[in-house]
Amino acid sequence: MGIRTVAVVALAGWVGWLLFHGVVRRKVPWVGIAVISVPLVLLFWTERQWISAEREFSAVARSIAPGSAGVHCQRMGEAFVYASGDLGRVQFDENGRPDGPAMITYETCQRLTEYAHESTFDRMSPSLDLVIAVHVLSHESWHLTGDGSEADTECRAMQSDAAVAERLGATPQQARGLAETYAAAVYPEMSSDYRTSDCVKGGRLDLTPDDGRWP
Repeated sequence: MGIRTVAVVALAGWVGWLLFHGVVRRKVPWVGIAVISVPLVLLFWTERQWISAEREFSAVARSIAPGSAGVHCQRMGEAFVYASGDLGRVQFDENGRPDGPAMITYETCQRLTEYAHESTFDRMSPSLDLVIAVHVLSHESWHLTGDGSEADTECRAMQSDAAVAERLGATPQQARGLAETYAAAVYPEMSSDYRTSDCVKGGRLDLTPDDGRWP
């Protein structure tokens, strides 16, 4: 449960308590209730939007990993205590199966929401941060299929970036541009754990070896 959810529950409880005591005493503190209701409504709305985004990203993840637990977007409170530099993570159980949803960091989920819904930038030239955010969703979705290899997952995810971008609202041309940007600007700079010589056109990890397209 995130800080926003806790705050919504606490404020709603406070409003309920004030109403109850106001009715008992026949003097409802309408001013106090109004003051509390403003942040209550705002917090409820932002949490509702966050949950909606989480469901949207989970649907994208399940297009790659059907039947998976989907995506969990970090809440702000989780981000404060998150010590890892990973932008996303999937936990595996002792049998090598995904254990729960893919976790995606608070900031990355914000960028995914921006990419999916913001209209103030040109999707033909998104910032590298937005390109990476889309790829993180693609990468963690492939982990949800049960693949624990970072190099294999990275390669398959790179080839799925265009499809993921389209599901988030990009046109085919915009999506293809995003995938090509990641392949040219980010993948070559990844650590050796995330790269493999099999990740080439026509190689072992080429998901569509006969289409002549890469990534």
